[in-house]
Order: sequence, then C-alpha cells, then structure tokens
Amino acid sequence: MKITIVQGAFIPVPPILGGAVEKIYFKLGQEFVNLGHEVIHISRTHPSLEDKENINGVSHIRVKGFSTPKSLLILKFYDLIYTLRTLKHINSDIVVSNTFWLPIFFRNKTKGKIYVSVERRPKWQMKFYTNVSKFRACSPMIFDLVKEKIKPEYHNKVSYIPNPVPFQLKDFKTEKTNSILFVGRLDKEKGVHILIDAFNSIPEHISRNWTLNIVGPWEAAEGGGGLVYYQNLKNKKGNVNFAGSVYDQDALSKFYFDSKIFCYPIQDGTGDAGPVAPREAMSYGCATILSNHDCFNEYALDEINCLRFNQSNEDQIEQLTSQLIRLMTDSELREKISLNGRKVFDDFSTSKIAKMFIDDFQSVLNE
Repeated sequence: MKITIVQGAFIPVPPILGGAVEKIYFKLGQEFVNLGHEVIHISRTHPSLEDKENINGVSHIRVKGFSTPKSLLILKFYDLIYTLRTLKHINSDIVVSNTFWLPIFFRNKTKGKIYVSVERRPKWQMKFYTNVSKFRACSPMIFDLVKEKIKPEYHNKVSYIPNPVPFQLKDFKTEKTNSILFVGRLDKEKGVHILIDAFNSIPEHISRNWTLNIVGPWEAAEGGGGLVYYQNLKNKKGNVNFAGSVYDQDALSKFYFDSKIFCYPIQDGTGDAGPVAPREAMSYGCATILSNHDCFNEYALDEINCLRFNQSNEDQIEQLTSQLIRLMTDSELREKISLNGRKVFDDFSTSKIAKMFIDDFQSVLNE
C-alpha cells in the first residue's frame, strides 16, 4: 500500500530539533518500507535539509512551515497555512495525520483515507473529524478519551496501538554512574521543579555522590516553560546539571546508558498521552520512577519494573524523595527494577508496532 505521513508545521523530520512524535514516525516510516510498502513523509522545511530526499527508502517532502509561536491562536493559524500547503502533495491509500487541521480539510478519499494518530489528550476538534476513517489512540487512556469526544456511532473507528521505542539499543561499553536523569521539556506540567525539590530533600550523606541530569529545552519555542521557569529551576541549586537540548540520538542514548535512575514526574493536567522517554530509559536499564498518571498504565508495573508516586497528593515531593532514596540506597531493588524494565524494549519494538499499524491500515482499506 501507499502511505503518506503528514507531520506538523513546527518540527522537521528527521527530528533534528527534537519531537517525540516526529522521532516515532521517522522510524515507523522506515519499518513500513521494510514491510514492503511505499512511504511518503511530509514535514516542515529546514535550512539543513533538502526539500526532497530519500532516506532508507522513505520519500521525504518538506513544506514551508514555521517556528513555534508563543500564542496558541497564532500557532493554530500557522498550522492551518502549513496544512493547506501539504494538500497538493497527498495521493495515497492511507494518510496518517499528525496535524490539527488536516482531518478537517482533506476530504478526497480517492487520494487517501484519513488515519488520525492521537498523541495528546483529545479536545473539541474531534467532533469535526467526521470524515476520518480511523482514530488511532497511542494509549488505553487516550482510547477512552477519544470515545468520550466523538459520537457513539463512530466508536468502532477507534483503535489502540502503543507508541514504539524508536531506536536500536547501542552498547557504549561504560559502567553506569551515580546519576539520576530526566529527559523532556522543562515545563511545569513535566514536574521538573518537583524532581529538583525532591532531589534536594535527600539527606546529604546519601546524595553527595549523586548527580541529577536534566536534559531538554526550556525555550517556549521548543515547548519549554520559558525563561522565568528555567531561572526558577536553576535558582534551586543543588548538584543539578542542566544539559540543554540533546537531539542527536546517540548522545541522548548515552545519557540513558550512563544513568542508574530515571524519573519522569509529570503532573495532573499534562497533555502527555504516551510518553516515549520512560520507555527509552527503561530499555537502557534505568531504574525508573513515574508519577501515577494514567498514561503510564499500559506498561508501568509498580514495584516490578518501576516505582511510582502520587502526583495528586500534597506530599508528592516527600513521596518522590522516598522513592529516590530507595533506589539510591538499595542496589538489589534497583537491579530488579532495571532488569524488569529492560523487557519494555522487546514489548514496544518499532518492528513489532509497525506490523500492528499495517494491520490497522489494511482494516481501513478493507472497509
């Protein structure tokens, strides 16, 4: 079959400026080709990338996009302009949509059936997606939320396929260090401030040989919480290293490889639907701590392959501090959590998930 993947207006592919969804579909497109299908991947232009090129069998077409604005209203307007520019490039069997407007404006089913990949909490726009052939939810939580947003007559159009771990494991041939890692946007909804406060609450005789590494962008244009939030984080001091944005996959993987503990303390109200970073960390053997957010429930087994804490409680910092101390001081527990977590890589490999997508695409074409 012929598959077109349409990425949003703000991040190029390959994901040289980050973007978990872009990273996922960059790898999935190549797996679709390996399974014998034709793939066109549409994303925004970038000065370092050709407007058209072939990467590992995937035909990339790049359309003029935009830098991410601060205003949500302007963001939606820019995304509309970008989406209209993509329409002339679409002529496929399946059109995978990662943009807000495409399911509304693309209505020529002779040029492809729209397959909406829902990667964040669905909102009011879902009721306008009446011409969509399939809604793919990236987690069980999102599966239920999509159904809440659309009429019951369309519930049979909703499927669940998890996000893959979008890389191959690499051996950097070094020992893990006494380091705790966070990877993601530096924003309140990610709970970075909670993690730093918890780390700084650990008794000095335990924490003095440990480092907290924070990897990710703080700039609003890259999805971060902005300069004020970043400065507030830095003012907390402690043995905290802010590494900034790391978009090179090998460099990012080495952070995972080197770290004994990974923490992803997202908060209530987050838009996260199926975060990839925890699965990446677990694949590399980081003993992982997660909040109790529902988006982790498809793979996070408390006290088995991770530890969890309740982000809804007022004492969440104390809870997280306690879980960090457990992993920092109990090597047997840390090793158990690490070994069980590594199984996530096999369960969510790109090749396995790609086959699930192809089966789902075929079910759409068979209707």
